[in-house]
Amino acid sequence: MKIHHLGIVISDLPEALEALGLDFEDVTETIYDEVQDNKIHFIYIKSNDLWIELVEPQNTNATTAKFAKKYGIGLHHIAMQSMDLRETEESFHQRPYSFILGRYKIKVNSFGGSIRTLFIAVKGLLIEFVERVDK
Repeated sequence: MKIHHLGIVISDLPEALEALGLDFEDVTETIYDEVQDNKIHFIYIKSNDLWIELVEPQNTNATTAKFAKKYGIGLHHIAMQSMDLRETEESFHQRPYSFILGRYKIKVNSFGGSIRTLFIAVKGLLIEFVERVDK
């Protein structure tokens, strides 16, 4: 299984970029996620072949607002690539201490187009599984 990206919640984009040793020019795309009410900034780290997703809540009702208020900046989730989300979800139904949090579809040009996601909590770990729709 391959890591697709790391999701980092932020409360301030310039501060987060500075903390990560990055610049505004490193952001390849910014989208607004209506489902979770977050602005998402995408950065590709070529040397690690890894995407970083900076998740910035847009108001106190956003899904990540409490996390951002508590930590300011912090690792929120790890995303794994999935070839079949249904199969992934079924495998987690068999595991103890796992809970399906939600799923949705969103277009991210940096990721090659439309993707489907599945969020699962396993004890204290939040995992997002990502499946490309435009294969």
